[in-house]
Amino acid sequence: MRLRPSPRLAIPAALAAAVLAAAAAAADEPSAYAVAQSGSLKVVADVLLEPRGGEMKGVWLNDRLPCSTRRLLVVSIDIDLVRPGGATSRVRRSRSGRVGGCAEGGPNFGYDLSPRTLGLGCTDGRWAPGRYAMTTRVTDTASGLRSAASLYRQVTRTC
Repeated sequence: MRLRPSPRLAIPAALAAAVLAAAAAAADEPSAYAVAQSGSLKVVADVLLEPRGGEMKGVWLNDRLPCSTRRLLVVSIDIDLVRPGGATSRVRRSRSGRVGGCAEGGPNFGYDLSPRTLGLGCTDGRWAPGRYAMTTRVTDTASGLRSAASLYRQVTRTC
C-alpha cells in the first residue's frame, strides 16, 4: 500500500513555509551560500551575518555514504574592512578537521564570528562601520573539490 500526502495537509504546509520564508526575509540579515558538486559529493560554504556576529562555515554532503563517514575539510576565511576615511583591516583564518557529512542544520565546521574579538567591532558588539568583503573557502582534501561563498556588506550605522 502506497501512502500519498493528503491535499488538506499540503496547503497548511505550503502556507507555513511561506510564513517562515517571509519571516527570514523580514529579518534582513545578509547571507551567502555556495555549493560545488562532483558526482554525489557536495561541498558547501556559507557566510551569515547578524548585527553582533555571524558565521563562516562549511560542510560536505554525500547521500551515498553513511553519516558516520568523516572527511578532512579545510575552511579558510578572509574578512576585509575598509573603514570610513580609507583605513583597512584584514582578518585571515584557516582550520582543518575531520567532519561528518550529515549536517541537517547546514554548514557546521568553521568559525563563529564576534566582531569585537576580530578587532572589527564597536564597544556594543556590533560590526564597525565600513565596507566588508567576506569570503569562506571550503576544500575537501580527498577530492580537491572546493566551494567559496562571498558576501559584501556596507555598515553605515556609527558606533
